[in-house]
Amino acid sequence: MRRVDAFGLLCAGLALLLWALALPLGCAGQAALIGGVSLGSGALLGLMLALITRTLRPAVIYLCLCVAVAACVPLLREWPPGDMRDVRLAPGMPGFLAYYLDLLRVALFVLGIPYPFARLGHHAPDPVARREDR
Repeated sequence: MRRVDAFGLLCAGLALLLWALALPLGCAGQAALIGGVSLGSGALLGLMLALITRTLRPAVIYLCLCVAVAACVPLLREWPPGDMRDVRLAPGMPGFLAYYLDLLRVALFVLGIPYPFARLGHHAPDPVARREDR
């Protein structure tokens, strides 16, 4: 369990490091909003995938899959919006930094997935069917 908690701290540290890059760009508020939504929807996706591993009921599995697909909507629809007007670059900064919010959105979504899955997922072989079920 300690490895899982250390992994969660690593993911949180990387998320804070990615968000800290917004300070020199002058878009910390927008980055916090976009990063928070992306991290939360990634964590929801990881949670739903973990719940799928814990149940054998088809209705619950399909419900979790529907919620997992819905968790990807903020990433695919780029919500909350963050575009070139939200980033104010200082003179002399490279132009690729203008794409920071899009990078932040995807990176924090991906960082949100593994910890809930590692913490709550069922990581064992499938239960052996009883003789009466065969």
